[in-house]
Amino acid sequence: MSSVLAVCRGFARSRDGAGLPVCFWGRATASLRVDDGLWAEPGDYVFALLVHTRHVPGRRDRWLSWGLSPLVAALRKFGARAYLEGDAVCLHGRRIGGGSAREIDVNAAIFGVFPGEAPRAGEDADRGKLLEFDPWLSALNREGRARQVLAAFRSALEAQYGWRFDTGWPSEAELSAITAEAEQ
Repeated sequence: MSSVLAVCRGFARSRDGAGLPVCFWGRATASLRVDDGLWAEPGDYVFALLVHTRHVPGRRDRWLSWGLSPLVAALRKFGARAYLEGDAVCLHGRRIGGGSAREIDVNAAIFGVFPGEAPRAGEDADRGKLLEFDPWLSALNREGRARQVLAAFRSALEAQYGWRFDTGWPSEAELSAITAEAEQ
């Protein structure tokens, strides 16, 4: 079992089933198996959305496109004409990321991988204008392109689904459940 899947399973088991949506994200430092058939290479961002099934589309075959669409929206903020094709996020006919979806207890888990650096489109003169609508996000303009990609993804998740994220760490109970799952 992948470490990302273990975190999601452990976290799902630590919750009462009525929890708010959670998004885990990180950056791969080595090749990483995220889920069946889904791999991340060093430098790629990896995310997992863990959402109660009552908050996702009713048909399971729509979960993946539902979960990946904020990623496409984030890449488009950079001028990239990204699109979904099956389980892939594509740009100019080439796969640049992808995802998978599965059910974990009463939660939909959507896993995704995307490049740490946004595809470049246009001149860097527009770079500083990307995230000016939000003070927290606009501060990331000075922190490099990879941080901008992550901020744009977070912003797209919030805008598309109406969520507001708190940045937090797992509680002791959640950490214990995650650790137990990872050790199995």
